[in-house]
Amino acid sequence: MELMATGIVLGIGWIWFTSMRAKEKSHETARDLCRRMGVELLDDTVALSHMGIKRNDAGRLVLKRVYEFRYLDVDSILRHGTIILSGNTLESCLVDTQQVTH
Repeated sequence: MELMATGIVLGIGWIWFTSMRAKEKSHETARDLCRRMGVELLDDTVALSHMGIKRNDAGRLVLKRVYEFRYLDVDSILRHGTIILSGNTLESCLVDTQQVTH
């Protein structure tokens, strides 16, 4: 029983640790992408929007995380972007070319 409880705690710790690494990677990616595009990343807008399980190129099960962020383009128009991570590997970055409306 203690071994199972230890395994659960370690599993939760591992998920938390990998989630923090993925969150840091998504923030770094959004900052770098916005810098290269010459736009302003809005602070604290990088957020996890979806998470699921998929197989990577090697056939292993990994967590697929989709992060969304907002930025102001050169005309100060609010736009959004998406970062997709498979495990800790950057899968893609997408940016909006249309005005975000609320």
